Amino acid sequence: MRTPCKSVLLLLPCITGTLADYLLPTYPPPLDLTSNNSLVAQSWAELTSTLDGLVTNRTSLPSVLPTINNITFSIGMFSLDDPVATNLQYHYTAPEVQYSQLGTNKVDADSIYRIASVSKLITVYAGLTTLKPQDWDRSLADIIPGLDDATQARLRSLNPTVSPQWDKITPRALATQLSGIATIGIPSADWSVTFALEGISDTLASFGLPPYNVSALGPCATNLIQNASNEFCSAPDAIVGIKTLPPNFLPWTNPSYSDQNFMLLGIAISNITGKPWSDVYQDSVFEPLGMTSSYDAHPTDSAQVAHSVIVGDFAVDWALETGFTTPSGGLLSTISDLSKLGIAIMNNTLIPADTTLQWMKPASHTASLSYSVGGPWEIHRYLHPNSSKVTDLYTKLGDSGKYGGTVVIIPQYNAGFTMLNAGTATNRPDSALVVLDLLTNTIVPALEAQAAAEAQQNYVGRYISSDPSLNASVTITFNASTVPGSINSLSLTEWTYNNTNLLSGAFITSLTDIIPRLEPSILKQTPPGTPGFVAFQASTNIQTATYTDAMAVPDLGVIGTWTGFYYSNFDWITTDGLRYGGQDTLEFIFDVDGEGKAVACTPAVQGVRLVRVGG
Repeated sequence: MRTPCKSVLLLLPCITGTLADYLLPTYPPPLDLTSNNSLVAQSWAELTSTLDGLVTNRTSLPSVLPTINNITFSIGMFSLDDPVATNLQYHYTAPEVQYSQLGTNKVDADSIYRIASVSKLITVYAGLTTLKPQDWDRSLADIIPGLDDATQARLRSLNPTVSPQWDKITPRALATQLSGIATIGIPSADWSVTFALEGISDTLASFGLPPYNVSALGPCATNLIQNASNEFCSAPDAIVGIKTLPPNFLPWTNPSYSDQNFMLLGIAISNITGKPWSDVYQDSVFEPLGMTSSYDAHPTDSAQVAHSVIVGDFAVDWALETGFTTPSGGLLSTISDLSKLGIAIMNNTLIPADTTLQWMKPASHTASLSYSVGGPWEIHRYLHPNSSKVTDLYTKLGDSGKYGGTVVIIPQYNAGFTMLNAGTATNRPDSALVVLDLLTNTIVPALEAQAAAEAQQNYVGRYISSDPSLNASVTITFNASTVPGSINSLSLTEWTYNNTNLLSGAFITSLTDIIPRLEPSILKQTPPGTPGFVAFQASTNIQTATYTDAMAVPDLGVIGTWTGFYYSNFDWITTDGLRYGGQDTLEFIFDVDGEGKAVACTPAVQGVRLVRVGG
């Protein structure tokens, strides 16, 4: 990688035009999501009105989209900085639930849904609270007895396509969807079992399929054929069938969604801790977080059942025993409890902050520019429609049978939302995704707008020395930056010291018409309501959304992967490119009060504290 070209006093990139903005937020996270003046609360009211229109058929979706009013759903916000945000909720009870003879007839924040694959998130979180760091990189062959043997090792040494490399697959590989093992791993997903159950073995020949002894799939398959209702068997029996299923990919080579990853992860966590799954979930997550309406098996207490959302067949869809598949998709919860989970993750309630920060990062890209994979995060890279700014949504989507849902955490805003849904309609999954699109496209821009409004209120103003003998000042404005293509931002429009203009050739740039933007670099680390510090970096880099957008920059000619990189990603290279006495010349540290309002600004290179006098 080339070194940016700088003189001793100038901070000027060698090339004309580069992207600004770090992966961190453009502004500090918003603190007010719920007051009458909050743009988030106003947008939630608009969303509520839109949903009211859709579920009552006053507003029609295009014919290619499903009807929303045939599913029951609950959605809700949560925020680390505004506890009242959990009051931002919307619930709709479809006729199927409204007139049901079982369970609740009106859903609310405490209604119990099956949460399908959202269970995977809780399984990994439980593992993070109970396992030692080194456990995540142990071989599964060492953790789960019977999973690997000498015969399998010999076979895969001759042909790596016939048996998973259990000696190389770790709990971390399972959690991040990078193990390469089979996706489903339950007998009912195998056609040979289906044919045996339905007595249509004659179909094999017409499909060109050879005869197959289903018992070779292990005891779970045999039990299923003998008793169709007994699909979910014990973990030891499941391992017999799972261990010989050929892999889809070699470990760590390609992300591939797999329910089986989390079935095995649950077994691994149980083996390492010496606890059954029920105790792991209860002791490490549910009880510490007060998730009193979350379960690893369907509730049987009459009061709990009365709060449950029961659709479809009671035994098949609600009261099924999920057995060894529980860590992948068998948990039940409410949006109230899932909001507690989201807040706890952001607040580092059960695991250290550095563990959370490492966890909430991509483990792999997918083939999509807008979608990455973590452990077990599904990371949607939301592109703001007006600015092309990227906001990462750390999510886990669940959908199985008659139930679905999601938890969404947005680190840039210290906020997130949950959704749970249920229904027997065939278009339920698509309807749920429509609701999620409406929710995301309404709330994410509102969070950004509220953060911008608070940044303007909290930081804009003039900062001067309290020492009358020292003529030093900094002025912060909003959206005054002259950086081409820049989005709304805090800007540094004055920086003087004893009549010397430091914006003109001293530390920023020799181009006096360039007004730098301020980008948050270290956010406030103290608890809400207490004073702290926030650091910003000054930037004069041009913004473009991606290297393809950089093609529109004049006089650059053809832009591609290499040339475009510098026009779409330059800030991460030029951070603290010039220091004096070891101190970054472009860092500005703000003292903020408990409400996040700046009371002073210190240009770090000078160490002079300037008191806010305007704004």
